Amino acid sequence: MMGTAEVAMIAAAVDIGTNSVKLVIGRRDGTGAVQTLKDKVVTTRLGKGVDKTGRLDPDAVERTLEALRSFADNTKALGATKIAAVGTSALRDAANGPRFVQEAERILNGVVEVITGDREASLIYQAARQDPQISQLTQGVKNIAVMDIGGGSTEFVLGSGGEVVFRDSLQLGAVRLTERALPADPPTEDELRNAAHHASEILVAVPRPIGATMVVGSGGTIANLVAMEKSDADPSFMMTPDSVHAVPLSLREIERRILSLASLPLASRRCVAGLEPDRADVIIAGAIIQAEALKRLGAETVLASARGLRYGLLYELLTDA
Repeated sequence: MMGTAEVAMIAAAVDIGTNSVKLVIGRRDGTGAVQTLKDKVVTTRLGKGVDKTGRLDPDAVERTLEALRSFADNTKALGATKIAAVGTSALRDAANGPRFVQEAERILNGVVEVITGDREASLIYQAARQDPQISQLTQGVKNIAVMDIGGGSTEFVLGSGGEVVFRDSLQLGAVRLTERALPADPPTEDELRNAAHHASEILVAVPRPIGATMVVGSGGTIANLVAMEKSDADPSFMMTPDSVHAVPLSLREIERRILSLASLPLASRRCVAGLEPDRADVIIAGAIIQAEALKRLGAETVLASARGLRYGLLYELLTDA
């Protein structure tokens, strides 16, 4: 049983990603379990054009800072006494990233750590390992692969027998792959093949596990893929973090969804049930990365996690408290 002061401590974790910014506010209850008080995701596309220009777009910067202002309001309203924020691929790559970080720190009244791909992968792995539902579903499984498809990069951690055997951040993300390989609306068959080939070439860096592997995927791509499948089955389905968490999705379903989405122009994709409109332009690339990753790992199914990097950071904050 935890003491009263420890239970009362509230922490906030912010993930400033290439495609979206995410906030989670939580605390440990009397049993030591983490209680989520606020979980918020805003698509701001901070990394738009960074792959080509090497700089953050001014409009994307303002969208992201506005989201951070709302996050700061949330942390104050809920009484968070400890806050940590991290920046990922876009801020690693952009020449004007330090200027953005300075303003973000002023808004959040705290330090924004631009983390390495290695640390990003570690936090994502911890988010999966410490999540009660994911842990239960992966109990007794020797090989576990945790991956997170971001806008500019994809993080991989492979564990075997409880030990990490591989960890890396690949320059392969939904925004980056869209900008490089899928310019047409809708994408052509040749573009789809080229995008898959490009993804598979980069994924060669991930070693093939020996034996069956349980794949856990986090991030907006897998959440939206699950939500679309659920919406097909139930037109009244509403996507929430809990409704898509710990849900399995097959490679066959993902490949079928790629073809379905690629048959529609962007305006029509924005109206697909279960798909967040702001993600419609990059969802095909994200789905291609997910499908090619499953092939590389020799897996037929991915288990969706709605609790990625920000939760790993939150668990770290609450453990250190």
